[in-house]
Amino acid sequence: MTKESIIEIKINEENCTGCIICKLWCSYIYHNIFNPSKANLEIEERYGLTPKIVFLETCHHCGQCVQHCLYGALELKEIIEQ
Repeated sequence: MTKESIIEIKINEENCTGCIICKLWCSYIYHNIFNPSKANLEIEERYGLTPKIVFLETCHHCGQCVQHCLYGALELKEIIEQ
């Protein structure tokens, strides 16, 4: 039996500053424009609390947001299924 690995994006909201760099890069990669409203994820402000990161159904899970996150709020995690 072979083991398959799946890569998923882990969210560490306590590290999120709400800088929206992930959203800017997502929009640039998929729409060739730096426009956070075109990103495949949302960062919801919560009245001075830690922002909440939400991936939309349009997210491709490509990991580009992870590569550009400066604060470690997003990271790639490998899950091995048997």
